[in-house]
Amino acid sequence: MADLLGIATSGLGAIQQALSTAGHNIANVNTEGYSRQVADFSTLPAQRIGNSFLGSGVEVGAVRRAYDSFVVDELRTRSSKLGQATSFESLSSSLDSLVGDSDNGLSTTLEGFFNAIQGVASDPSSLSARQILLSDAEILTDRFTQLNNNLLSFERDTNNRITSAVGEINGLADNLAELNADIVLALGGGAVPNDLLDQRDALLMQLSEKVGIISLEQTDGAVNVFVGKGQPLVVGGTSQNLVVVDSPVYPGRLEVGVAQPGGATQIITNQISGGELQGVLDFRTRVLDPAMSKLGRLAVGMTELVNAQHQLGIDLNGQLGGDFFSPISSPVISAASNTGAATVSFTIDNVSDLEASDYLLVFDGAQWGLTRTADGAFSSGAGPFALDGITVNIAGGAPVAGDTYLIRPVHGAAGSFGLELASPEQFAAAAPVVSSLSLGNSGSAEISDVQVSSTTGLPLAGDITLTYNAAIPGYDVVGGPGGTIAFNPTTESGGKTFTFAASGGLSFTLSGIPSNGDVITLSANTGAPGDNRNALFLGAMQSQALLDGSSATFGESYSGMVGGVGVATRQGKANLQAEDSLMDSAVAARERVSGVNLEQEAAELVRLQQAYQAAAQLVAITDTLFQTLLNATAR
Repeated sequence: MADLLGIATSGLGAIQQALSTAGHNIANVNTEGYSRQVADFSTLPAQRIGNSFLGSGVEVGAVRRAYDSFVVDELRTRSSKLGQATSFESLSSSLDSLVGDSDNGLSTTLEGFFNAIQGVASDPSSLSARQILLSDAEILTDRFTQLNNNLLSFERDTNNRITSAVGEINGLADNLAELNADIVLALGGGAVPNDLLDQRDALLMQLSEKVGIISLEQTDGAVNVFVGKGQPLVVGGTSQNLVVVDSPVYPGRLEVGVAQPGGATQIITNQISGGELQGVLDFRTRVLDPAMSKLGRLAVGMTELVNAQHQLGIDLNGQLGGDFFSPISSPVISAASNTGAATVSFTIDNVSDLEASDYLLVFDGAQWGLTRTADGAFSSGAGPFALDGITVNIAGGAPVAGDTYLIRPVHGAAGSFGLELASPEQFAAAAPVVSSLSLGNSGSAEISDVQVSSTTGLPLAGDITLTYNAAIPGYDVVGGPGGTIAFNPTTESGGKTFTFAASGGLSFTLSGIPSNGDVITLSANTGAPGDNRNALFLGAMQSQALLDGSSATFGESYSGMVGGVGVATRQGKANLQAEDSLMDSAVAARERVSGVNLEQEAAELVRLQQAYQAAAQLVAITDTLFQTLLNATAR
């Protein structure tokens, strides 16, 4: 009877454990990250009686999680990708809304500025038209400043997000280390801490949302977690926190690092992959930096080109034009770790060839290497380096291996875009040289397209007279370069262009059929308030392809910046939709393996209830048999 009672009571105990497990599943149906638990029954060791073995009952060998490591790893991967796509799309969409808004953008303001120049060209002596031009120029400079400040606010936002993400990563790493210690302790005592394992999986899932991770389970049950290219974040019961430090090269930029022995920090920003953190870093690298550089290139381009043309004109006071916009100076930034004595500088040689990129100049101990950060293009040597419309010069003392310099010809330059012109009278609408035909000329000689290309030799020291000499045939030149210039009316009456380089690059076109002795005079323009030739040149710049390798106008250059942000945003949205769908599939796959199904659990309860009732009935039968035996042997 004892054996039969033991079998019955073992069944009651095992089934009760299974009922508790099912109840635990039902209670945690809404617990995020909970894995359904299953009670595994196993027979107790059989007893040998004679030549046979009789069963001795049942026990719950283990309560295990319904778990598939491959499914969970895929879920973490998808969680990491989704976190990355979400943060990237959020930031890029916000920036796209800003630069794409006509009320905040530059397109309308640029058009208004050039319309104001055309207004002065239509009436160059009008002070009111000139005042409107100055007003629209101030609006333009304010808009550049506003846009640059908005981009800087995005840069601060990325820094804040990096700091916040690193803080959350460190907190999760600390919690994981504590859970590792608890799990190792429990497993060492022979228990299987299913709920603790679920909690650890939930923390790993949260961590993967923040940064891409690699997790490796150890033989003692602990999970080691790595980020980047194998940087340990959690090892057993110890966590290695990430740190946020100021970039040693890029001012105002935060980098992610790992503290090293001795107080040094290893920067691992470029090794981060996946999660919200990479999404923020990708936005900074792929969207924000190019936008700031393209806006800066437009500011530098307008400053250099408009100033250069404005300086070739004459204002209402008869003076050569000065700078219209304030000159922009971009310094070379020396890394804080530099110990050498080299001096690095750069000059802008051709603004049309400027790239929207930074450049990193690094000395490797033997030679210099210059990297264009936008695409990684590399060149090396002793310097100077001439590329992309700039020349990088290296002077001073000897460099030391590892010395690094950041060259930013255009990045952030929009913040320095300002108006230099102080009064309406200073706008140089007129050209510095005027031409005239002598009243005594008897031929049909004409001069046209009189313009200058530099301020060298301006204003003209005196008149330049061209007297036609049929014997040459051509013109005797008095003043300026002197000498003679060949002009044959028979073959060249349709027009021939000449240039006097030393006189401001003065160029003009002669045409017609002059008579011997006909005189043409080129003079300094000192009093021509109705002259609008330089204003026309300035106004024509609106439709000229002067930037991006002489392939884009000012407006098209700005549209290219807006379009670049828009393309990145559309790609981000498409990627987010794809990752969201993949995440749903990964969640569904986990739910099929580990999720709690209430209908399934209800059916299990009914089955276990019937089994429990049967075991209880066996106990009752055992009691009846025992009582019968006692009655039969009673004295």
